[in-house]
Amino acid sequence: MAVNEEYRRKKMNGLNGQDYVYKYIKLKHLIPLVENKKLRIDKVSEWDDPYENFFLKSYFYTYASFYERIVQVSTDEIRNRTYGQSWTMIEESDAMWRIYSNKDDIENIAVKVKIKIDNLFNIVYTSDECMATTSIGPVNYKTDDEITNWMQGLNNIGSEFPNHAEQSLLIKRTPFAHEKEVRIIISKDTQTPAEEFLSYDIPDLNVIEEFILDPRLNEEDEEQITQKLEAIGVDRHKIKKSSLYEFTPVDLRI
Repeated sequence: MAVNEEYRRKKMNGLNGQDYVYKYIKLKHLIPLVENKKLRIDKVSEWDDPYENFFLKSYFYTYASFYERIVQVSTDEIRNRTYGQSWTMIEESDAMWRIYSNKDDIENIAVKVKIKIDNLFNIVYTSDECMATTSIGPVNYKTDDEITNWMQGLNNIGSEFPNHAEQSLLIKRTPFAHEKEVRIIISKDTQTPAEEFLSYDIPDLNVIEEFILDPRLNEEDEEQITQKLEAIGVDRHKIKKSSLYEFTPVDLRI
């Protein structure tokens, strides 16, 4: 295996590139994604759970010889240049539809997209220069005590800081384990300007294999959303409503 291929494999953190991941994207965000063929990656500082960024939110200290004392080290510049995006390996989930899709507001109705991990990673992992800063991996779920123990067990924090920061973003508390999450993590050099978000070209939209609609939609809303997606170039055969709530009674003889 070539060096570059081996390094790429390492940055996939044990994921199988042929496996699928899914993302529930609100229609108001999905339409510009398809029209512009751009994948937007936001800062991890915008994630809702206050426990996110627990490593970068910690207090770091080092001995400063100039001052001849221990001083606190700010991680703000690093945190402001760390970006991420969450996907899930769960193909179907009642909870996900209810959390991410508002069936009563068409702009905020979510569409679930399906893509192979390799194809997703290819979008953000575009050159050798990006290798050291871009990774994808499954989230590991831990209790609060396990997270504390993980942090207290870290060695060589200074020299291994980027690796520790990356791995910490692949750790989440056990109450979220039902999400079975996969995350893209991108860390930009602190010498580069901090951007509000990152945007990556999607060379071929065919890598998105399915556009699944909310199973709670009525026929009118289902057709309206289907037409909106068709109008921006999505193949109608890729669009279908989730069968989560479909029920076929069984014929039983008594």
